[in-house]
Amino acid sequence: MFSFRFFIIMLTITLSPITHSADILDIYNRALKFNNDLKIVTNNNEISKEKYNQTSSSLFPDIGISASTQEINTNKYDGSGTIGDYASETATLQITQPLLRIYFFDELNKAEANINRSQIEISSYKKDLIIKSAELYFSLINSNNKYQSELIKNEVMLLKYNNAKKLFSNGYITDIELNKHENNFNIANIELDVSLNELELVKQDIYIFTGRKALDIHNLNTVADIPFTNYEAESLISKAITSFDSIKLALLDVDISKHEMKSNRSQHYPTVDLIATYDYSDTSSGSRLGRTTRESNTIGLTVNFPIYQGGFQSSKVEESRYKYENAKVSLDQLRRTIKRDIIDKVNNHNLLKKLIIANKNRYESTNLDFITTRNGLQSGLYTNVELKDSEYKLTIAKHELISNTLKYLLMDLKLKKYSSELSVESIKNINQILIW
Repeated sequence: MFSFRFFIIMLTITLSPITHSADILDIYNRALKFNNDLKIVTNNNEISKEKYNQTSSSLFPDIGISASTQEINTNKYDGSGTIGDYASETATLQITQPLLRIYFFDELNKAEANINRSQIEISSYKKDLIIKSAELYFSLINSNNKYQSELIKNEVMLLKYNNAKKLFSNGYITDIELNKHENNFNIANIELDVSLNELELVKQDIYIFTGRKALDIHNLNTVADIPFTNYEAESLISKAITSFDSIKLALLDVDISKHEMKSNRSQHYPTVDLIATYDYSDTSSGSRLGRTTRESNTIGLTVNFPIYQGGFQSSKVEESRYKYENAKVSLDQLRRTIKRDIIDKVNNHNLLKKLIIANKNRYESTNLDFITTRNGLQSGLYTNVELKDSEYKLTIAKHELISNTLKYLLMDLKLKKYSSELSVESIKNINQILIW
């Protein structure tokens, strides 16, 4: 039964679509090219630039030209003489140059702040991609390790079940005990299938994230030195309050809402425009006066002073004031949340270091037990079942060590983001402690 299952698994791998070797850096680089959310954030930056261009265009003159031509048919007239059909042509060129828009500078500052905000969003999202790339690859390692553990467990249960069948046939155990071993083996088969499914799901997640599946899995090297980092919560909080991307975005939200409020208030003030106009008209012969041509030039100032708009603009001012207050409240809440999250992550970071040391000691002890069992197998002190069981315990100890180490490394990446020290070099360093 086990041999048939193994055959099916190998056949599935063989017939799978072509996949590619990958590591954390590879996942990140492909995400930079193919991640749709990053494309959206990047496009938002271009949108904010165009919004700035639209706002700044108010500084420049508005130039327009209009022209018309008419054919006039006259069939009734007063007085002497004759009036026939005639044509009339007119053209107007108007230039409007804004001179005074008190709200303009606040609108321009708001547009500029939105550009800065979108640029920080891009930088922040790229850092998130670093963390997400590590999360996905760590999930791949853990899922693969779990699958390998379940394979060995399956072998242990099969050996125990086969031994139980021999003991039962010789009358050493009851059918109840035999059924127990059979059930354990069946459960092990199900758990093996579950772990394989989980592994495939992680591969699909990587495919969605990068556009291709990862085949080669570089496990963590348990022999390599793990770069332990010491963090002091209060110091990290001080850095985060000034340099964390989320704080920068929240500060810009406050700035943007402030400029919007000031702009709405300024809508109550007058506007002044310089207007220059050139008019031309030409009426062809058809009247008693004959053909007439007229040209005129005008230049002047237009002042628009809003007096009453049904309370609309006053309501806009109040609306923007509440938005401004909400932005400040959100900033304050974010600072509190960041402080709490940093303290929590630093504490977990320190606990994981202790747990890794304990896991290493357990792994070394379990490894000695495995070596002892393997050596004792030749002298008849231990059975194949005991050896396989010892191998399974060693595998579990190793994978727990790897799992907690990966949790530590991921936590370290998240803490680096708070201090703005997270970069591509961070995942390059992690790649160095993988097995190639």
